[in-house]
Amino acid sequence: MQEVHLGIDLGTSSVKAVLLDCEGVQLAVAQQVYAIVRSSPLWAEQDPSKWWSATTSAITEVLSRGPFRVLSVGVAGQMHGLVLLGDDGTPVRPAIVWSDCRADSQIEKWHDLIDPQRVEQISGFPVALGMLGVSLTWVRDNEPEVYARGRIAMLPKDYVRYRLTGRFNLEPTDAGGSLLFDVREGVLSSEIIKALALPRELFPTVIPSLSIAGEVSLGASEATGLAVGIPVAAGGSDQAMAALALGLENPSRAAIALSSGGTVFKRTGAPIDHSLGLHVMPDATPGKWLAMGVTLSAGLGVNWLAESLLSDKATPQRITALMAAAELVSAGSDGLLFSPNLAGVRTPVVDASMRGSIIGLGINHDIAHMTRAMVEGVCITLSRSLTAMSDAREPVRELVISGGLARFALWRQTLSDVTGLPVSVSGEVEHSAIGAAHAGSIAVSRPIKLNASARTIETLYPIASNHEVYARVAENLTAVEHALANRKGDQS
Repeated sequence: MQEVHLGIDLGTSSVKAVLLDCEGVQLAVAQQVYAIVRSSPLWAEQDPSKWWSATTSAITEVLSRGPFRVLSVGVAGQMHGLVLLGDDGTPVRPAIVWSDCRADSQIEKWHDLIDPQRVEQISGFPVALGMLGVSLTWVRDNEPEVYARGRIAMLPKDYVRYRLTGRFNLEPTDAGGSLLFDVREGVLSSEIIKALALPRELFPTVIPSLSIAGEVSLGASEATGLAVGIPVAAGGSDQAMAALALGLENPSRAAIALSSGGTVFKRTGAPIDHSLGLHVMPDATPGKWLAMGVTLSAGLGVNWLAESLLSDKATPQRITALMAAAELVSAGSDGLLFSPNLAGVRTPVVDASMRGSIIGLGINHDIAHMTRAMVEGVCITLSRSLTAMSDAREPVRELVISGGLARFALWRQTLSDVTGLPVSVSGEVEHSAIGAAHAGSIAVSRPIKLNASARTIETLYPIASNHEVYARVAENLTAVEHALANRKGDQS
């Protein structure tokens, strides 16, 4: 019977499960999808019971490819969301996920109660919508009866781990995006929690990311087919787990994850100054850090094009067709500019009121131009975070990409052309799940032998003429965004 490590990644739109052997070879992968529920225009919620149902299905599917002897389980997941559980461990309301934009008034209250610069200095993140701490205060202010029933507040992947083990815990990489964690001290921040008058007992104990959090329970075994007693690692945020899989030990290498949102992240030896507009979070490896920049709408923006503009379903086939058509459009989209801030901005500044824009539409433009312009806009906004990392004396000289959109040649080449950097493409897509499996292997002292460079199937290099085009597009896009921001200020 083959020995394997199981990794689970609870993403925004689906959960993935992978099985790796002890040499790091992927033996099986499964995916189960679910939706974001937007019952109000600014809301973004998901049902944790559907997460668990999807997770059990994905695990059952990969185990069916066996027989396997699972040595460990690790978990990764979407950051920032709030899961609030009652006395019996059942959610008292749907989870509020990271793309939720309802809590503007709570942001103002936070600013009244504690200096936002102090929050960012302690937590590594600016006070922003969709983060656990802000969403929790929204529930307290707007759903007091629901809030009163809450006994445990945790992050999405921590809920999946709880369902596997029956134990409540947080870990640093995900807690670091809650606004309630002191990233330098490695503990929940008494200063922030006290300023907001939140009960400390709401929050579980924080344990190391690469430690054993518990074992597969009888109930989880019956639901998944996993053997009772298999060790389950604490795991980490999707980006922290991806960093384990992508070989970011080299400080000149950064990763870009292209999924629902777009994220730039790199490992550092010390926390980068938050004044540069980057998020700062603990790495899963003790003594290391991650610097991170975010574009909130990448895949979400592509889905918006398909569903809102084309009145079509954002199926994999439809998205593939859009990308193929956009690839035929020349760099620069024939003068069309697309600012991708459909859900606001989080880096380099937090501005939930910022909106996207399409500038320069002409009768010669069609949906292929709009799609390519959106791809270019996302890549340009991501490149700004790379510039900030270089400003921090952390120059980036090469990129590695991951996430569902990384499978499209258009995204890969555009990133290289915009940034002027070589882009390595891994032969695997599910890096967060792979990193979660690696975390589990480390926790049980059977570390997988991952070799990120050996997994590279392609390296793209910038096309000089396109790089020149994108330098002008970036300048024009920045001017448009500044003009729109100033206009918004004049109207307020």
